[in-house]
Amino acid sequence: MTGFVVRAPWYVRERDGIDLRDPKSVRPSIQMYDDPQFVSRLLADPRDSLKFRTDDQWSYPVPVANPAGRTGRLLFATSTLVHTNIRKLYQPNHSRFYAVVVEVFCDEPGLPRAGSHEDIDLRLVLRRQHLSTSGAKRPTRRLARNLLVELAKQQHNLDLPAGSDPDVRDVYWADAAWQRRFAEDNAELIDELAPHTDVEAWMVGAAGGQWRAVDTEPEPGRPPDSEQDYPMWRLPPRDEDCAAARTRSLWFGLVPTYSADHSVDALGRSSAKLDEHGIYEVQCFVRQPPPAGHEHCPPKIWWSQPSEPFRLAAAYDPDGTKNRTISVTAPDLRRLAARAGQRQSGGLQISTPPKSGLGPVPFKSIPNARSRTPGGDSICMFAFELFFLVALFLFLLFLPIIVFAFQLWWLLALRFCIPPSASFTVLANFFAAGGVMADIGMPGFEDATAALDEITGLPGDPAAGTPGGALLLKNQADFVAHPDRLDDLVAAADPNLAVAPPDPPPVETKPADPLCR
Repeated sequence: MTGFVVRAPWYVRERDGIDLRDPKSVRPSIQMYDDPQFVSRLLADPRDSLKFRTDDQWSYPVPVANPAGRTGRLLFATSTLVHTNIRKLYQPNHSRFYAVVVEVFCDEPGLPRAGSHEDIDLRLVLRRQHLSTSGAKRPTRRLARNLLVELAKQQHNLDLPAGSDPDVRDVYWADAAWQRRFAEDNAELIDELAPHTDVEAWMVGAAGGQWRAVDTEPEPGRPPDSEQDYPMWRLPPRDEDCAAARTRSLWFGLVPTYSADHSVDALGRSSAKLDEHGIYEVQCFVRQPPPAGHEHCPPKIWWSQPSEPFRLAAAYDPDGTKNRTISVTAPDLRRLAARAGQRQSGGLQISTPPKSGLGPVPFKSIPNARSRTPGGDSICMFAFELFFLVALFLFLLFLPIIVFAFQLWWLLALRFCIPPSASFTVLANFFAAGGVMADIGMPGFEDATAALDEITGLPGDPAAGTPGGALLLKNQADFVAHPDRLDDLVAAADPNLAVAPPDPPPVETKPADPLCR
């Protein structure tokens, strides 16, 4: 009976200039898309996918001082990113979707194409690399920091502050292309670390799922389980394919980048199946059922090599969330007022158990257990718009407080209003006319002061003697020592200078099929 081997698809080999004998060809290929309907794109042309960029490599934020020469938005960026060579896959809510594609060959001299075999099917599994170390904490930390120092110097010509303290699981082991020189320079620390990596499979059964080292038995008392696998589908020949190309056996499957599954250990602690800390890989296998008359025999299985390792972006990864815009219209107060004159129906219905009511409390006192309203046993209906209005009010109220309390000036560079407020024009004219920080709050500069109040989101009340954002900024140590930074802060928050449409993601090249030349 013929055996089978799995290789990267022909167009990936053509694109990278490798052949079937090259070790790089044995890995399944991961392809990226920006549309949930990407399967139709894949079926129309398997070569048509997005090109991986620097944003698709795992990165680490490292703290940097404000070096000389930085202005505008960069002046308030207290961290920068250093990139490793490990792939990063984003979640579906980041508008990124992934397929794994392979080509099947007969395991015979010359590796004939397996397109004539209709008696096989393919599946894939997702596996995790688990790092364990037996070294002490100090050499572990030193080794991790040494790697970040190396990467920061290579990519940004920066020296890390002495206080940076990364974790070895997130830095040391994540760089797939570990440099020999670095290993030689840090050989003593690596020996002290004593790292060991296990490849784990997600096992599912009556007791739920858990990660466990491949080919190991469940712990005593746990019911039998088996590794979770996912389907793959054969790519049908296209009308434009030549006769030789139709003998190919191309298959694709979906790479799982999100899961709601959790595992529970012996102590009852729950952990997510997938998270941003694990290092994962996809592995495919060919399955061939037994021939007629031998149905009692198990199917034969041939495994591929693992794909390149990758990590998964967190749900709020900034490089992922920038790929997608979510639009929400605030409730129209006029329409709500009109609705208030009608009989109510619909909304959010909340049932409160007895003695569980959380009623209103006086603003001048802090509630405690004895002042809690002992009400409850009621059903209240609230319009959804009420929840949104209260949440929006609290957000706008606390944003400037957080900015000033923790001096997180760069947060102002993440809030944009379109069309931009006229305040940016007022301040631009103020600086162009030679205005300086000392003028803020002085007679004759009321327009500039009010404009800065609006930009910071903290209006003042001169009649009541309440200082606004402008005067609070003026008294901050950073701006007292560097008054020219005020101009940079305004420029960082100005949507005229900061907001730009995203660049369209580049697409992969489409090499010609060598069988059809």
